[in-house]
Amino acid sequence: MQSARENEISGRRTPILFLLLTMITVHFIANAHLDPIWLWPWQAGLDAALTTCRSACDRLDAHPDLLFTRGEAWVYHQIERIDPPLFQRIRAFVSEGRWSIVNGWWIQPDCNLPSGFAMRKQIDLGRRYFRDRFGQFPRVAYNVDTFGHAATLPGLLREAGQDRYVMMRPQEHEMKLPARLFRWRGYDNGPEVVTFRIADAYNSTHGMTAEHVQASLSDLPAGVQHTMCFIGVGDHGGRPTEEHLRWCRKNENSFDGCRLVFSSPDRFFDAISSHVDSLPLVTGELQMHAIGCYSVHRQVKTAVRQAEHLLF
Repeated sequence: MQSARENEISGRRTPILFLLLTMITVHFIANAHLDPIWLWPWQAGLDAALTTCRSACDRLDAHPDLLFTRGEAWVYHQIERIDPPLFQRIRAFVSEGRWSIVNGWWIQPDCNLPSGFAMRKQIDLGRRYFRDRFGQFPRVAYNVDTFGHAATLPGLLREAGQDRYVMMRPQEHEMKLPARLFRWRGYDNGPEVVTFRIADAYNSTHGMTAEHVQASLSDLPAGVQHTMCFIGVGDHGGRPTEEHLRWCRKNENSFDGCRLVFSSPDRFFDAISSHVDSLPLVTGELQMHAIGCYSVHRQVKTAVRQAEHLLF
């Protein structure tokens, strides 16, 4: 394994002098993004949710220092309904602080089209579920695959008691931001949330690489000595594999000026909390991603809007 000094990635590299003067903590976030109804019947998505969470529990059993991150109430609700023993394993890991609940909404949604009423409704449904089953509701909102983020979101998050946000799209080539970690307001003098934009990808489907870790070190605000690097296999289901974990352990000292640790978004945001007031401020919606893609399909959007009106 080459050191970070020998693996410079043009345009995505934190200067070595900076790394040597400040020890950077890279928080490895073991996670599994899941779109349960993207290109397959919901039953196939349900099977992916079950196998994903079952294998995540197996990894946690085998590795006492590992943490796992998972959001969306729908997944937990289905596991509780179909595989109660697995649900109890998850509850035990949550109680131990090794299974991190994030987002807390019913699903990970489109964050542009739904009305404020619809967003509040699904946040409320998720909040009631997690408080009832786990006695908690996360501070960290988590929309890593959402295709843009409306200006109303910071206010909706703060209403729900969430002041931390993790997103990825739009990525660096789609929207320039002053830093990877920033304070976000939807409009002037509006509510704000501390926001982290994921580098490279929210997973490591093709295996862990030095480039994936180095991307997470880019664009950090001055003085911030923590970042998040997301690991796990699969774009729509999966979990960190034994191969991922072996790579992380083997290379924990391979990057100059860095220490690599298994962690969670909560631990990351706690670690940078003293820097919040000095973070750069971004005002306005976070756009654009995938202009003209299937996400603007009119039939789907019209049906969503009609359903919102009927529910209201």
